[in-house]
Amino acid sequence: MPVIKISISNEIDNIRREFKEIMDELFRVPYGAITASGSWIPAIDIYADSTFVYLVADLAGVETDNLELVLEGQFLRMSGNRKPPLKIKEKRFFQMEVEYGPFERIVRIPLPIDSEQIKARMENGLLLVRFNKKGTDQMQIRIR
Repeated sequence: MPVIKISISNEIDNIRREFKEIMDELFRVPYGAITASGSWIPAIDIYADSTFVYLVADLAGVETDNLELVLEGQFLRMSGNRKPPLKIKEKRFFQMEVEYGPFERIVRIPLPIDSEQIKARMENGLLLVRFNKKGTDQMQIRIR
C-alpha cells in the first residue's frame, strides 16, 4: 500500500499567512475611512512620552478656518475641508494623487488624558495636538 505524506505544518503555515494578510488589509483602513461622501482620510501618528500624548495629522493645504476638532470622551473627531490651491477653468489632468474636499477622521486616544489641558497648532501642513496625560490613582502598597 502506498504511503501518502501530508505536511500539516505547511498547510497551517499557509492558512496562518493568509489570515494575517486578511487581517492586515482589514485593519489598514482607518476607522471612519469608509464613507458615503467619498471624502479623504488624513494620515496620523499617535505617540506618548512620560508626560504627554501627541497626535500628528497630515493636513497639508487645510486652512485652520476649515478645520474642526472635537473631543468626545476618549475619541477625537477631526473634520474639515481641503480646497484645491489653483482655480483653473479648463482642467486637463495628467496625474492626480492629492485628494481634496471634505474629510472626517475619528481616532481613539489610547491613554487617559486631561481634557482641560489640550494644545493644538498647525505647523508646515501638520496638525500637532498635545494632550496632558491624566495621572492614575495608583499607590504602591508595602507588604510587611
